[in-house]
Amino acid sequence: MDAEPPTTPQGTPKRAIPGWLQSPWTWVAGFIISAAAAAGAGIWVHSQAPALQGAVVTPPAPTYDFRLRDQHDQEIRLSGLRGKAVALTFLYANCPDVCPLIANKMHEAYQQLGAAAPRVALLAVSVDPNGDTPQAVQRFLTAHRVEGELHYLTGSFADLRPVWGHYYIGSDAKEVNPQAAAASAAPPGAVGHTAIVYVLDPGGNLRVFLPGNFDPKDLATDLKILAAEAR
Repeated sequence: MDAEPPTTPQGTPKRAIPGWLQSPWTWVAGFIISAAAAAGAGIWVHSQAPALQGAVVTPPAPTYDFRLRDQHDQEIRLSGLRGKAVALTFLYANCPDVCPLIANKMHEAYQQLGAAAPRVALLAVSVDPNGDTPQAVQRFLTAHRVEGELHYLTGSFADLRPVWGHYYIGSDAKEVNPQAAAASAAPPGAVGHTAIVYVLDPGGNLRVFLPGNFDPKDLATDLKILAAEAR
């Protein structure tokens, strides 16, 4: 694994990033807050870009490389997907609300890719290392019809924490924030986390991101546009 980001005294990863990433990723981090608020209100405003439908990152931002294992115990390295457009999100299998929504929408988007599908990869990184057992993950993938379409990436807390940190993913899983988990009124096993979909171009750069309540047509459009850059 690549080096982990620094941590706070509570053990959660600081979302500090290298200087060469700070300009575009600082903008992204700020926009995530606005996107989350808009998603909660059921609102999403398209960017002004003429073709891409999500929020366009200008200039494109280099992304943190990582390697994790998917539901078939296959090692997936992000940089190994160069040449493909990649949709990257963060889920957990026992989620009662937003994760099923995102998975269903990713399935719908994948079905719209047509001839571009071989040049696209869909990734979901776990935010619940304890609850995302192989059995739970397989049930989730089957229920939401994304088996064969999406790589569901899992690992230990130590494996996942730097990925969450570099992609600005908050999580109240008890391994990350025991105090928040203990104080939560959510049902046992529920994990609050950031709901977002990042879209990377074939060169591995972040080009677009969408909120958890995205339109599948928008994701499909962005993936097809970026996948065409690999030709």
